[in-house]
Formats: sequence, C-alpha cells, structure tokens
Amino acid sequence: MSTLILSDLDGTLLGPGATLSATTRNGINDLVADGLLFTYATARSYVSASRVTDGLDLRIPVTVSGGAFQLDPQTGAILNEERIADDDLDTVIRLCEKHRVPPVVYNGTPTAERATWVEGEESEGMRRFLADRVGDRRFQPVTDWARHPRDGIFYATIIGEAAAITALTADIAAATGGRLSLIAQIDTHHPQDTYLELSAARATKAHAVAWLRDYLDVDQVIAYGDNLNDLPMFGAADQAYAVANAASEVLAAATGVIGANTEDGVLRHVMRTWSARSTRDEAI
Repeated sequence: MSTLILSDLDGTLLGPGATLSATTRNGINDLVADGLLFTYATARSYVSASRVTDGLDLRIPVTVSGGAFQLDPQTGAILNEERIADDDLDTVIRLCEKHRVPPVVYNGTPTAERATWVEGEESEGMRRFLADRVGDRRFQPVTDWARHPRDGIFYATIIGEAAAITALTADIAAATGGRLSLIAQIDTHHPQDTYLELSAARATKAHAVAWLRDYLDVDQVIAYGDNLNDLPMFGAADQAYAVANAASEVLAAATGVIGANTEDGVLRHVMRTWSARSTRDEAI
C-alpha cells in the first residue's frame, strides 16, 4: 500500500520560533531517501515556507497559502491553483471596513507575490504580524484599496480580537454564499491574536489531500496537524494525528495524539510507521 505523509508546518513539524530541528530535518531526509512520500501543507506562502524548511529533501508537490497552490518544491512551478474572484474581494474589503478589522491581501504568483494593506489602518495584531516580516519585499502598503493590484488574488489574512473576527466571519460567509473558505484560529506565535484565513472555497488542505491523492496515485494519506485550519485535512485523510500541543478541537478530531512539536513528534511517529511498514514488507 502506497502512503503519503502530509504535515502542517507551524506548531506541528516546526518547533518553537518556527524552526525546523536538525533531528527532524535529517530524519525526514533519511526516510525520503528510503522511499517515503513526504510533503507539507501550510498557510505560509511558498517563499516563507521554503525559508523555514530549508535543507528538507522535498520531492513531491507542496501545498502553500492554505491550499491555494500545489507547487513543484524545487522550482515553484504551479501545478494547481484556486483564486478569489474580484467581486468577492470587494465584498470582503467592504465588510472589513465595516468591522474595522483590516485585511492583508495576497496576489500574483507564489514565486512573485505581493502582500498589500492600507497604510495607517493597521490593527494591533497586524502590526505584530508585519513586525515579524520586516525587510520582506513582498509586503507593500497602498494608500487606499483603489490602488490595490488585481492580478490574481488568492489569499487574505485578517488579524484582530476574537469577537471582532467572529462577527466578521459570519458576515463574510453570509455575503459570499459559500464561495470562500473562511477559517478563524488563534495565532501559533501570538496567541492574543485571532487570524481569519480567507481563500477560494476549494483552496483548503482538504482539497489538497484529494488533489495529491489523485496526482500521486497513493492508497493512503496520513496527516499531521495542530490548529483549526488542519481540521479539513484531518477529515479528508485516512489517518490524522495531532501533536500534543494541538488545539483541543484538533485533539478531539484526531486518529491519535503524538509527541509535541518540541519533541520532534511528527518525525518520531513517522519513523515508527515507516519501520512497521518495512517489517511487514519484509515478512511478505
């Protein structure tokens, strides 16, 4: 039976400070060299994800921007994409203004993307978000939304207090009639902030599971995650494991609970799974 291992990054494969431990990097690389099908699905952009997974031997498509793109991990070439319609973006911007929770909107391509917001309208959470990305050339403010580029919108992140995000999410859902994927969750690195991740309806980790299953022609998908945007992936996978530090909803939805991201939990569980499979193959 062919098996795909699909892992989230932040809070799951990555340790504190969004770092990939040498133990996990070397261990995964050894398993990939032995034939393991391993990849990741993340809300991060391709540029950001490539930076934090530097040195990881990735040979099959990766999923970035919450599921908006499946890409060749070496070249960044787009293999599949899901984008947001201009009319829906206009609706989102109008409702963000109503609730006074501004968005950061992403457009372009994964290797040449631009992240835009209106300068001077930042929320406290957005300021923390931008402070973590000082010097990142993708982030370019505009003076108003009329100046925002419209070449291929694929993702938006909206950061604010939990109550404001909850109300905004409900309004956007009602106004867009299921055309958008809306996932609100507490930020892994700044738990005082709630993020609303917004993308096209099919730009989810669940659709990534289906697409990868077909593209790679695998029999089984095993997923690993920690946060609410991993729940669609859990529902689409054959087995789904939550790291010990996962959100309570993710723990409840999991096939099982493994070691925390501080303990190389994903690697250790994959190693046990791979070892058991190899033992069965030898017996056959």
